[in-house]
Amino acid sequence: MAVSKIVQPKLVKFNLVANSRDAVIDQLADVYLENGVISDKQKYIEAVNEREVEGTTGIGGGIAIPHGKAETVTKSAVAIAKLAHPVEWNALDDKPVSYVFLLAIPDDGDNEHLKLLSELASTLMDDDVREKLESASSKEDLEKIFMERGN
Repeated sequence: MAVSKIVQPKLVKFNLVANSRDAVIDQLADVYLENGVISDKQKYIEAVNEREVEGTTGIGGGIAIPHGKAETVTKSAVAIAKLAHPVEWNALDDKPVSYVFLLAIPDDGDNEHLKLLSELASTLMDDDVREKLESASSKEDLEKIFMERGN
């Protein structure tokens, strides 16, 4: 499944105000709950936090790709947030994060999970994509970056 196929405008947040990693995840989990992507916010957050304990999802360059695979996830999705202010994420490059791509994967979505992570990571390694992220000035700009890529 291509990232472009699961990017939904209602799951994209621009200038999200949060002062910590936990606050970002909490707010994006609310978005998932409101849009029927998850059925239990607390269980989903627990799955995301369990993954964070295994190793940081802050990949560097101001980007984090936290993810949770849980029975509470009703369908695969990616919530995208450009933060109003960078937050500490214990990233690989020790720099704060400004862009968060929170993945929700159903419990039975092992292959899908790996494919989405791989595609998203390779997309975000593209210098052109990073430049577009930096110059994005609206929610629509963020959506367009990913819609253009997977057709």
